[in-house]
Amino acid sequence: MANEEETKQQRLTRLQQQLADTHAKLPEHCHGTDGYITDHRATPAQWQEIENLEEEIEALKAELAPRQA
Repeated sequence: MANEEETKQQRLTRLQQQLADTHAKLPEHCHGTDGYITDHRATPAQWQEIENLEEEIEALKAELAPRQA
């Protein structure tokens, strides 16, 4: 059981990093520019990926939260 929780914790950490990386790669944050770019936007697929990651992260956090009696 402890091994399963460790695996979930590792997955949570990986997904959080993947979410941060995905946010950093959005077209609004073009490399070599200052600030926000309004000329182009993320695709619906990119936003869906972010939403999916956020949902999975929240589900894992709920599973890993200490259970209260």
